[in-house]
Amino acid sequence: MEKSPIDRKRESGGMAEVGNKEDGAILEMTKIGERLIVIKEKSIYETLMADTIDPKRTNINLPNIIHKLIINQGVDSEMVGRTFLTAKTLFQRVNFEEAIDTDKAITLSLDVLHELAALQNEINDYLTKEQDVIIEYEQKKSIPHSYYIPSITDTETRCKTIFQKADHVEQFLIEIISLFYHKEGLTKQSHFPKFYEVIEKKYGEKDPFSEFLKNARDFMVLVRELRNALDHRLDFVSIKDFDIQPDFTILTPTIEFKNKYSTLNRVPLSSFLPIVLKNLMFIFENTLVYMSDKLGKGTMGKVVREIPENTRRYKFVRYSFWSPFGEGGFYHQ
Repeated sequence: MEKSPIDRKRESGGMAEVGNKEDGAILEMTKIGERLIVIKEKSIYETLMADTIDPKRTNINLPNIIHKLIINQGVDSEMVGRTFLTAKTLFQRVNFEEAIDTDKAITLSLDVLHELAALQNEINDYLTKEQDVIIEYEQKKSIPHSYYIPSITDTETRCKTIFQKADHVEQFLIEIISLFYHKEGLTKQSHFPKFYEVIEKKYGEKDPFSEFLKNARDFMVLVRELRNALDHRLDFVSIKDFDIQPDFTILTPTIEFKNKYSTLNRVPLSSFLPIVLKNLMFIFENTLVYMSDKLGKGTMGKVVREIPENTRRYKFVRYSFWSPFGEGGFYHQ
């Protein structure tokens, strides 16, 4: 039978430009489940086929290939390297038993990347705002008989958004963890205290994974408690705008928290917020590394190791499986 015009179009070859020159070169195209992901130097895209969008072939004007920006950061980004690309490097299907859904784990790592990028933007916006207010205050301070306290009127609202994003990272990470430790009763509704209990029981209190999680647990609990207190306007959290002291000095905005689960002594937001982002990336990366080392198929001496800088495929992907093949071994990147 002669093919219809739309069938001929959909089944024909062709080419398409992904992104723009500012995104840099395409370094990799990878399939995750049914999704085709294009990884560039400064961005990540998803490629959508016309038949995926219009499987019944009703619209001949639909382009055969359509590209969707996932994030405007690529392999040059530390955040991308230590989250999505680390997950993609470690969670290769061949490294784990079939019961572990590694494709879903990698997809969820993209969700983590989205939340971290949004969190980074919120934190940077706040830091910029605080610095602008300080500059304005210093300029006006020299005006005779002009006395006022600088202010960021939506400080608490900004913090609420920031800790919602931080808590979302924890939720997505727990969902990834549950894919690997579902046999131990972990689900996506679990949280880090339960995760720590499982790992301590399974590997022992002195195991490096347990020791790492003991500290990670405390921080993740603080993040969840801060989010909860801000969402419900609880007295456990105190966020103060610029605050004048008796000696006429002015403190920059601060945050303080205390309940039966966590304590955070009063600390400047400009110091604490960057630490939140840094800790979340560190905890995400190292959780993936420890899980992979524990649950990966350790056949023929295969283990997880840190990749020497001079042999890394991507600068910020620091870990991969390693096999003792040849001089110095082989890093599965």
